[in-house]
Amino acid sequence: MATKDAIFQIDVGNVIIDAVRYLKMNDQQAFTTSGWYATMGYALPAAIGAQAAFPNRQVWSISGDGGWTMNMQDIATTVKYKLPIINVILTNESLGFIEAEQDDMPQPHSGIDLIDINFGEAATAMGAKGFEVRTRDDLETAFKEASQTNGPIVIDVKIANERPLPVEQLKLHPNTFSPETIKSFTETYKAQGLKPFSQLLKEVQESQK
Repeated sequence: MATKDAIFQIDVGNVIIDAVRYLKMNDQQAFTTSGWYATMGYALPAAIGAQAAFPNRQVWSISGDGGWTMNMQDIATTVKYKLPIINVILTNESLGFIEAEQDDMPQPHSGIDLIDINFGEAATAMGAKGFEVRTRDDLETAFKEASQTNGPIVIDVKIANERPLPVEQLKLHPNTFSPETIKSFTETYKAQGLKPFSQLLKEVQESQK
């Protein structure tokens, strides 16, 4: 559904990991996030700025539910100015980045649990087109209708609260793991296309010879 020159504004949280891993982009598209300051709530206002600056390009904001609730009132701004931004929220009812940090310390979970909100209905109440997604069919319907809507879209996708796989746990390097372990890992996580960093670096070095 994304156009060849789409602009993606990515919020802060687990959504950054998901975006980096799963967005397939070309050199005409753009991707920004708050990488230095890690500002939660970044995506929607950044998308508003991008759409105002590039009115003829498709603009997406992609957020977790934690980041989205910090600035979701600005949907009213996108309605007022008729900005056709496509907003996707990945709702896992947790501040996932913080939860992972607490697990790694380790610390008990504190202040990370969120309630389930129907962000699609909230957006509809503000004048946007809103969807709640709980199944693949829901997602396909939402994207189909979104492609035919000339105005702000909010797609609230309910996902499992599962931590994105930490890179230090990638069991891919043949010098470290047995073939059986690598095979089991790639099958479990559908990671057949992943390569260890050392292999990527080697390929880059060989391409520059």
